[in-house]
Order: sequence, then C-alpha cells, then structure tokens
Amino acid sequence: MKKLIFPILTLVLICFVVFEKCSDTVNDKAFNAQMDSLNHANDSLKIVIAKDDSVINDLNILDAELNDLVLHQKTKVTTVIKYVESKKNTIDLMQDNEVVQFYNNRYPTDTTSTPLVVAKPVLVASAKDLVELDGAKELIKIKDTIIGLDSSRLVVKDSVISKYQSKEVNFKTIIGNQDVQIKGWQKQYNVLKLENTKLKVKSKFQRIASYIIIGGLGYLTLVK
Repeated sequence: MKKLIFPILTLVLICFVVFEKCSDTVNDKAFNAQMDSLNHANDSLKIVIAKDDSVINDLNILDAELNDLVLHQKTKVTTVIKYVESKKNTIDLMQDNEVVQFYNNRYPTDTTSTPLVVAKPVLVASAKDLVELDGAKELIKIKDTIIGLDSSRLVVKDSVISKYQSKEVNFKTIIGNQDVQIKGWQKQYNVLKLENTKLKVKSKFQRIASYIIIGGLGYLTLVK
C-alpha cells in the first residue's frame, strides 16, 4: 500500500498543477475591443443622422418660404385679373376726350387733340385689348416667377429625399452593428457559462486533490 501512495500522490499533484495552470478561455480584451469599435461606429452614425436632421429641418423651412412666395405670386395673378377687368369696365364708361387721353397717355410721342377719326366703339375695343395685353404680359412674368420658385422647391425636395435616403442607410448600418453586438454578447455569455462550469469542476477537483494529498501525506507520516 505504501508503494502505491507515492504514484497516486504524484499523479494527483500533477493533475492539480495542470488544472491550476489552465488559463481562462474568455478573451475579454478582443471582445471589449469589438464592442467599443461598434459603439464608436454607431455613435458616429448617430452624429451624422443628427446633422442630416438639422439639414432636413433647414430645407423644410426653405421649402415653406418658397411655398409662401408661390402663394404670394398666385395672389398677384388674381389681383392682375381683377385689375384688367376693372380697367376694361372703366374704358366702357369713358367719354370721347377720355378715350383720346387714354391713347395719349399710352403713346405720348404720338398725341392728338383732334376729334376721333374712327368710330368710338372701335377705339374702345382696341383700348380694352391693349389692357388685356398688358395684363397678359404681367401674368407671364408672374407665371415665370412661379415656375422658377417651383423649380427651386423641386431641388429642395430632392435634397430632402437624398437626406432621408442617407438616414435610412445609416439606420440600417446601426441596426446591423447592434445585431453583431447582440450575437457577440450571446457568444460571450455562452463562453462565460462554459468557463463557469469548468471553474466549478476545477474547484471540486482541486478540493478533492487537496484532501487526497493531505490524507496521503498524513498516512505516510503515520506509517513512518
């Protein structure tokens, strides 16, 4: 029995040392570096998204201002139309001298004070046509302005859409990074769980080994 004690104690001691030397399998440094990198990437993307939100807000304000200008121009269209109709009604009520004065005011380099050579109805109709022509010219200017404003609004809308598309890409990237983080934490949890099980087994073995070594040494002491 005494001869078996030494090999048994030697084997137990070797196993004890081996278990003690076993290093943890959890690579905390690499895992933490990966998580920090993903967090930094997400924080950077959130800053970009916040900047995009600010730009979108400014573009929406600009679009609202352009829309107000368009509405103002449309109001001017109504004003011009009412003015033309009012002026035509005024011409219908003009006396002969007033019709002459209308043409003199319109064509100051070709004035006349002589009685009307042609029939008054013809001159009145011509005057009304001239008023309508003036109104049409003004409406064309307004329409051109509206077209320009609408073109500017279209550019603004395209910019807003572009920013929303950029935000969508960034949000998808953030979600992808978070998915990687979740999988990383799940993997880390499984590794830690396995490591905890190994530590429990290691602790039990070391406890048993300690008892065996102490018992063996005690037995050798008594045998001597």
